[in-house]
Amino acid sequence: MTLIEALRGWLRTYEPLSAGRLAVDFLPKQARTYSVDSVPCKEEVKRYLDGSSLRQFLFTLSSREFKGEDITQNVDNLAFYEGFSSWVLQQNRARRLPALGEGRTARKIEVATSGYPFQVDEHGTARYQIQLRLEYFQKGER
Repeated sequence: MTLIEALRGWLRTYEPLSAGRLAVDFLPKQARTYSVDSVPCKEEVKRYLDGSSLRQFLFTLSSREFKGEDITQNVDNLAFYEGFSSWVLQQNRARRLPALGEGRTARKIEVATSGYPFQVDEHGTARYQIQLRLEYFQKGER
């Protein structure tokens, strides 16, 4: 299992994402669609003598939302991400983290940025996103 597959499965346990499509590295043009996207980063944080390592994986949860002059709509868009951020914190406290497959153990998932409109288009929709950081331990191969 890849990290992105494990994260996608874990994200789908968040009630608002449990139904519907959660794409990977692709956000459709229709409003109310979601994607989990990888973000470039240095993967290895610390290497141990036995070959094991502390690693990280950066990713975003993105959505396409209606955006415009309607204050209520824009507040609702940000409220989704505020709720999601709280959920991530609760999952960490309860140690309900994604199963990453053999040899890898999730240690924590942190919210790196709050949700924000990343890209607004001329059709009245915007790409919103929140960036997260998975920290995990990987066993050495020795």
